[in-house]
Amino acid sequence: MSMKTKIPVAIQRFIFLFQALARKVSLKLFTLYLLALPAVESRAEIILHRAVEPARIGLDISISGEKLTLYIALNEESLSVLKKKMDLELMYSQLQGMQYFALPSAAAHCQVIGLHVNREGDQISGFQTFSCKSPGQLKYIDVKLYEALPDLKAIDVWLTTENWQNKTVVYPDKLQVSIKAGILR
Repeated sequence: MSMKTKIPVAIQRFIFLFQALARKVSLKLFTLYLLALPAVESRAEIILHRAVEPARIGLDISISGEKLTLYIALNEESLSVLKKKMDLELMYSQLQGMQYFALPSAAAHCQVIGLHVNREGDQISGFQTFSCKSPGQLKYIDVKLYEALPDLKAIDVWLTTENWQNKTVVYPDKLQVSIKAGILR
């Protein structure tokens, strides 16, 4: 174990003065340094903490032909926030028991053809796949993830199609992802 010796401030100032004179630094600059030193020393005690990202989940929505795929990913940071209010196993089972991660507009006539949720350590991910008879009628998608995880603060949505992509955030007070008119055939 190494021990560091703390050099008294008065000696530090003397050392700096000697170095300043050796480098021919102006006396005015040195004076400014001496005047600013107490303010810097008083701020040295401040301890910074990293801000905690609110509980968020990622939702990727991909539309290709008649296939609509939703992929969710709940990372370790968000899980650590959510675990304070809901057990990890309960979150996992809530997501597994969902009928829909999101519900496409009825006019598109979409049917669920697959739903799967994975849990690996402190990460939960999953996908849901739809087959849509009228994909051109997809005008919006209603996100349902807040029903399973009410303590979520935001859902980061990445919507991609063969001709378009859009990134948006869905909050508890606005649950729809709009799909730009004319991008689906």
